[in-house]
Amino acid sequence: MFIFVPNILLMNRILLFAALILVSFSQSFGQSKRYIHLEHFTNTRCSSCGSINPGFYNVISGYEGSYHHMTIHPSFPYSSCALYQANISENTARTNFYGVTGTPTVVMNGGVKRGASQISSALLTQELAKTSPIEIRVKEIGTMSRSVTVEIKVTGTRPSANYKIYVAAAEKELNFASPNGERLHHNVFRKFVSAVDGEAITLPAEGSSIILNFNYTVSSTWVESQMYALVWVQDAASKEILNSGTKFDPVTTSVEESSIPGFKIYPNPVKDQVNVRFESGVNAQTAVAITNIFGKELKNSSLKSGATSYSIPVAELPKGIYFIRFSANGKSVTRKWFKD
Repeated sequence: MFIFVPNILLMNRILLFAALILVSFSQSFGQSKRYIHLEHFTNTRCSSCGSINPGFYNVISGYEGSYHHMTIHPSFPYSSCALYQANISENTARTNFYGVTGTPTVVMNGGVKRGASQISSALLTQELAKTSPIEIRVKEIGTMSRSVTVEIKVTGTRPSANYKIYVAAAEKELNFASPNGERLHHNVFRKFVSAVDGEAITLPAEGSSIILNFNYTVSSTWVESQMYALVWVQDAASKEILNSGTKFDPVTTSVEESSIPGFKIYPNPVKDQVNVRFESGVNAQTAVAITNIFGKELKNSSLKSGATSYSIPVAELPKGIYFIRFSANGKSVTRKWFKD
């Protein structure tokens, strides 16, 4: 009798190789970091939400700085949910937009719909490996009356679908002892600043930007210091979210706007040493950081003004996806590389 025994080591290598191919393919169509966009449907009177949500928050905590999260409160299982009652029409509109029928449910990047307990590190890591052809920069000024400036820059091949921009006002942390036992509520959706069903936009040519302006008023029932605008661009047909942004995101800059010239990483994938060659010397003292996919800094050093190359040993790092970041004069440029 023949029994098939899989070669686990070989399978892992095949999966890693396939992942690298997928990432490389996605990079050819975009050069910007793609934030994981999590729309989290929950209910303050739902006991399942009270027991499952803490585990979900624990999973995503390892990806701090790489995701945007917003909680939306539908009428089920209890229409008496206080946060649903705070904005019935718009909570309902977003729930219906995705056809969500149960809580707690998470919609990731507009396409992946899962129960909150099914959002795993593996799933998030898979999404984190993707890049975007656009970058969204958000500036927000004011206290009770807010002005939001959104810059959308096309950094890769300009996508041709029909897109809409959404802007929502969210409360970063809300202290509220809800009936299901939750006491701290995260990134609570309060209202749409844009139209509820989004506003049509035309993406500019590659390398160009568009600037859009929005305004909203902070309600006296919200905590002003916790309020911020979450912005995302979404395919009107497929509902895929190209990218998202908030005022909290670190500003990344194009090579042309920074003190850091264009550069090439070689070889890539990397085996023992990351080598970088600059097109010309850097124009200022430059900080260098190697980070993993979770944003954790693993190595750091610096370059003197005028440096034309950089090398750092990484033989001890496990195989996988990493980033190298060069920062100077308050601006930074980040590139992805692979450890073989």
